[in-house]
Amino acid sequence: MNQNGSDKSVNDVEQEILLKTEMEELKRDMRSAQWQDWAKKNQQSLVVASLLLAGGLVAGGMWLEHSRSQQAAAATLYQQAVNEEDKAKKNAYFNSLVSGFSSSSYAALAQMQLAVVDAGHAEEHLKALEHHPAAMDEWKWQARLDLASMKIEAGDNAAAATLLQEPVGKEYQQLRYYLLASIAKDADEKKQQLQKALDAASPDEQLKQKIQKQLALLAS
Repeated sequence: MNQNGSDKSVNDVEQEILLKTEMEELKRDMRSAQWQDWAKKNQQSLVVASLLLAGGLVAGGMWLEHSRSQQAAAATLYQQAVNEEDKAKKNAYFNSLVSGFSSSSYAALAQMQLAVVDAGHAEEHLKALEHHPAAMDEWKWQARLDLASMKIEAGDNAAAATLLQEPVGKEYQQLRYYLLASIAKDADEKKQQLQKALDAASPDEQLKQKIQKQLALLAS
């Protein structure tokens, strides 16, 4: 009896395993059938989705190609403007960059160049450069300091002070402190700002010497 009971248990286990296997296969078949049924019902939607995806990939590729060609055209025009010796033509080329490629970094560079070429509208060009979304921080800092210098020359120290309160990079601190010293209200403040300028990074050796001379005069 024990032997028969043992054989029966083994058979039961085998039957259970077989049943589970068949059930799993049945579930897979049902899932496959459900998927096929769903696919048939939604065939049109799938085709539309596939077309949209393909169209998106093509459009993306076309956009990248267009972007590259725009950058190349802007670079060519910028180089042409830089190499142009006639001032009027140079001005026209740079203005074409500003209007035709307004969102590119070359438009920001053109504003920088126009601040020199078109000196009568330098302030306008520097402001445009300072707020240009594609301009590097270094360009914006220099534009802001140039604007402050222009305000100081025009006697508008209040406007210059507002511009000089804005932060700049380490390499631009020397000029910033020097300009702050030039609008200082008393000798002590002037000396303090000049000392900060002297202690800052010194990319401009001539400016450093000028700062040293002014500090020596204040100390005498």
